Amino acid sequence: MLESLVIAAARSDNSQTMFRNEREFADFVQKALHQAGHDVQREVPVGSRHRLDMLAVADGVRKGVEVKFTARGLLDDLTKSQALLRLFEVDEMYVCGPKVFMSEDVLALSASLGVGLLAVSDTGELHWLAKSKRLKPARLSLAGGYSAVVYPGGEARYHAAVFNMGEKTAVNVEVSMVPAGAFSAPQKSKARAQRATIDGGDKWEVDLACKVKNSTRPGKHPLMLTVRAANAERENSTVNYEVREAGGQ
Repeated sequence: MLESLVIAAARSDNSQTMFRNEREFADFVQKALHQAGHDVQREVPVGSRHRLDMLAVADGVRKGVEVKFTARGLLDDLTKSQALLRLFEVDEMYVCGPKVFMSEDVLALSASLGVGLLAVSDTGELHWLAKSKRLKPARLSLAGGYSAVVYPGGEARYHAAVFNMGEKTAVNVEVSMVPAGAFSAPQKSKARAQRATIDGGDKWEVDLACKVKNSTRPGKHPLMLTVRAANAERENSTVNYEVREAGGQ
């Protein structure tokens, strides 16, 4: 059975040890990465509900590593790692397993998904078989629609559409009106909205509203809107509302 496979690995003292289970195999991989110059952490939480087997950091590059000891596990973790690669906590993603299980299917799926491969040979050597893809960072843009005519004491409304034009997932996203001049936003207003994530290529639509001050004079008044995320630059947009006298045309 694959689960009971025993792999011999050479220690620095040329003695040999056996990997009796995935835990021992993972311990060896951690040591090998450390010897290769990586700062390695185990069981690292990422995103809102995921956990990396290892996070290996060297020269400022954060490599997520999923370790598997079976052929089936390698294929499953390649698919899982494609999703993890979108998270901002990692720059690259790798799946690591025994070299004997690096089949044509594993190599092909790795290339298709952009996930890297690490392999441990039967002599205990760590091989970087395939390099991980680097995704474009999250990049937000803001658009929307609104009724340009408003009245003193009423509301200025804006239907916001927030787009993530990058490949990484944007996290802790906030879109808001910036009330000034003719506009105000009471504490319980709808001038601000938040969302945990927006995946690369996706959009989020939400309605915003703030108050038009009673004392506002007729004319065109600018209102700035902004969108930001923990891992994306702020994007600003300004729209003009025409304030008319109550009952005016």
